[in-house]
Amino acid sequence: MSKAIKAGFGYVIGNYLLKGLVFLTIPIFARLLSPSDYGTYNTFVAYESIGTILLSLAIHSSYKNARYKYSNEENGVMLFEHYVSTTMVFLVFSSLFWLIAVYLFSESFSNILGLEKKCLIFLAPFCMGSAVIMCFNSYMGLQYKFKNYLLIAAINAVSSIALSIVLIKTVFKSQPYMGRILGTTLPIVIIGIIIAAYFIKKAHPKKYVVFLSWGIKYSFPIVPHGLSQIVLSQFDRIMIYRMIGTAEAGLYSFCYNIYMIFFVTINSLDNVWGPWFYEKMHTRNFEQIKKISTLYILMMSFFAAVLILISPELVEILAPSTYHDAVYCVMPVVGAGFFVFLYNIPASIEYFHEKTKFIAIGTMSAAIINILLNLYFIPTFGYVAAAYTTFATYIIYFIFHYILAWRIERRCLFDTKKITFISFGVIVFMFGARALVHEPMIRWIVAVILGVALFYFEESKFGYIRKKIRKIKNGK
Repeated sequence: MSKAIKAGFGYVIGNYLLKGLVFLTIPIFARLLSPSDYGTYNTFVAYESIGTILLSLAIHSSYKNARYKYSNEENGVMLFEHYVSTTMVFLVFSSLFWLIAVYLFSESFSNILGLEKKCLIFLAPFCMGSAVIMCFNSYMGLQYKFKNYLLIAAINAVSSIALSIVLIKTVFKSQPYMGRILGTTLPIVIIGIIIAAYFIKKAHPKKYVVFLSWGIKYSFPIVPHGLSQIVLSQFDRIMIYRMIGTAEAGLYSFCYNIYMIFFVTINSLDNVWGPWFYEKMHTRNFEQIKKISTLYILMMSFFAAVLILISPELVEILAPSTYHDAVYCVMPVVGAGFFVFLYNIPASIEYFHEKTKFIAIGTMSAAIINILLNLYFIPTFGYVAAAYTTFATYIIYFIFHYILAWRIERRCLFDTKKITFISFGVIVFMFGARALVHEPMIRWIVAVILGVALFYFEESKFGYIRKKIRKIKNGK
């Protein structure tokens, strides 16, 4: 447990630093790239998220199950290591397939995606590097080796920023967007090749048919899930843009900068929760799952409530007055983020029992519900309505997975009464903060009280910060 807590804090702090580094470079590239160049680059990166899912078939999602399915050894090497190695070969050949397809049908792809052929050529290798790093992160997460994950992420971030600046200022002065694209692509491709070679050398690929038939069968339903998540997170902005206007779409998009604080936190902690949950499910330690999941949810509810309460001031700090109306979107969007976190708790049961098709069904259904709600509420109540439809959609999304996990396991592994009470508390804080949006003193007093309570709660239950301070004092 202490190893998991340490890894959790490591992921959160490390990811905050990495996101901060990327955030600090925004003004640099805003000056090096014209709006058109910046748009081309961001379009390229946006397609990467879709391309990585299609190229990899989300094979990294199978690692947690494969670790236990292939736990026996052959010649002193765990079969799971051979499985990982085999998936690396699959990613390499998949990227070659997509690269050839793009090259042969470049004109068609260019017309569909709106990118030049020379940009498209870099897309497949970029997606391959991203997919390999996702697999690497999943592998290291199983062993709580957060330092390895952060090291690779830091090398990739720093090298891509530095190389992009050099290429823009030298080779691609006339085409800055190509300097940014190439500067981002080369480091991740090189890192991906090194990681793939490491795994292949560590345990030679074998049993291609057995490993890949099981792995792809497990992970393939995650593909529509991943694509639906992109729709769920992006389509409301497109609808606002089409139905109301660019200014409102910009205000709504800005609120997600505040949401990212919460998203980075829950995404970091999920790297620890997943492996820990699998360990306890494997040993059938349901009592520990129920206890820790409740504490975990309670801590994150405190964090969400604090972020909701102070969000108006965060908006004022991060943006000029023209963006301040975005505060009315931030609160429900962060509230929705809490239910994004919450859905991952029961969804872990679906992953464990290899019921990944239900995850895809849930996400696609949520995306459809969100679109239908937006079609009615955005024209009627304006762009702020999209934040509340997102909030409502994720509540439904969580309830769907909670009931489904209950039926799959044939028992409830979590404390339903406490989760209901905590969730209701977050909703009350969200609407309460909205009512007190012009009363900063009251909101901040409540936020400080909650922050102190969260710190006391962590120290009384886990004491990680106290132990860390003691180690520093002792020079360890």
